[in-house]
Amino acid sequence: MYDLLMLCKLSSLVEKSHLLNGPLGLSTDVIIWCLSVVTRHKDKKMDTNMEVIPASEVTIKVYKYRWVAMFIFCLFTIINFMQFLQFTIIANVVTKYYGVKSFAVDLTGLIFFLAFILLFSPISYLIEKYSLKVTAVVSTGLTLLGNLVKLLCADPNRFYVVLIGQAFCAIGQVYMMSIPSKFASVWFGANEVSTACAIAVLGTQLGAAIGSVVPPLIVKKTDKDVGESLRNMMIYNAILSVVVFIIVAALFTFVLVFRSRPKLPPSQSQLHLLDTNQEPPSFLENFKTLIKNRDFLLLLLSFGLFNGLWNSFGILINTLYINYFPDGESDVGVITLIAIISGGCIGSLVFGLILDKTHQFKKTASGVMLLASATFISVVYTFLTQSRIGTYITIPIFGFFAASGLVISFEYSLEVTYPIPESVSCSILNATAFLFAIICSVTLEWLLDVIGYVNSFIIVLAALLLCPVMIFFISSNLRRRDANLAHQNNNLATSISTETIPS
Repeated sequence: MYDLLMLCKLSSLVEKSHLLNGPLGLSTDVIIWCLSVVTRHKDKKMDTNMEVIPASEVTIKVYKYRWVAMFIFCLFTIINFMQFLQFTIIANVVTKYYGVKSFAVDLTGLIFFLAFILLFSPISYLIEKYSLKVTAVVSTGLTLLGNLVKLLCADPNRFYVVLIGQAFCAIGQVYMMSIPSKFASVWFGANEVSTACAIAVLGTQLGAAIGSVVPPLIVKKTDKDVGESLRNMMIYNAILSVVVFIIVAALFTFVLVFRSRPKLPPSQSQLHLLDTNQEPPSFLENFKTLIKNRDFLLLLLSFGLFNGLWNSFGILINTLYINYFPDGESDVGVITLIAIISGGCIGSLVFGLILDKTHQFKKTASGVMLLASATFISVVYTFLTQSRIGTYITIPIFGFFAASGLVISFEYSLEVTYPIPESVSCSILNATAFLFAIICSVTLEWLLDVIGYVNSFIIVLAALLLCPVMIFFISSNLRRRDANLAHQNNNLATSISTETIPS
């Protein structure tokens, strides 16, 4: 299944034609775009003739359907991300039941990072080659397969089954982590793309939040039969996975409501990407271009470390919290839920809106990183003073800033790497963040044993403060924004020049 899109320029000028994009209506006496589409349908013979859309219909357009596509995307990401922290959030119970070390339990979360690092390159290629519809079905199917495998993990001698099931879910998550920015750019207008990316990320954060609060409620260290509690949790996961898979597969196969992209581009930058007769560069070619981009490399290091520290905090939060509050298993789940909602949901939306309105990526990124560092100090203080109530306040505030770094990094990377495909730049950014997350998780757990908690917290704070320092050296060149402005200014200039020509 593929869509072949060709654009041809007409040499005639049309008087008083209008192109609306964003808050300004820009009149143009310029070339009209002629759009042709060839689509191969499931039950129809492929038509090799181009169906030409009338010129009057070709314009920049934002479809209401984009919100339906957004809902479907969030639906299948929620069920996958529920699997991410479901074992690490009850690490003290899992280690005792299966008789494994704490690192083995950490691996149930770290395996998601490992899968992304190993597979993001081929999967980025597949995302660019095939449609978002195919991505939805494949990723949802892998999540379902992983949860079906985990139905067999209740036996205390079958911890390896947990890892196998998590591995399938992790591979499915690679698809989902690679497309939020691509999805937002393809479907949403230039003045709402950051907000759309934030909403797309919202589904991932909601899934992680649910996966943090539910396991401690189902599986408790006081349970007489922990294996039965684990089995019940796996059954609930499997049922939800089946339901979501049926919904996504049915929409894809029968209703075909989940389109891969709108018929008309939603922004000038997307129109510009379609306006080419050249073969798109390969992933390797794009990668070579990106590693020569100084701004992108600085972005990789700063946000890679920043997001990696936040992810490692999520992996080890059970260990950190239980050290100061030995009976705080249920508290950990609730606090993590609040932190993810405050940062991954509310914070991402807030900063997505700020970026859409201001386009101040550098200032926003630096401010968020500095405030995250300040609030981390408050988290450490509540740990040291053993203020249980305080942790319900400080950790969510820390999460508000730290978890928001994900959507900021996605959108910032697109600005400094345009017109490189979104899935490529964001996949490399995610891989870097996950690599840092693995390094930070393993290192922090080792430091906790070697130098103690307080000294380890000081090192984490120093690493957090290093992130905005690197952001300072990134230039103010925003390529995607400049592409939109350049098209608008060219259209406006053409309009003014034609109006001033004496008749």
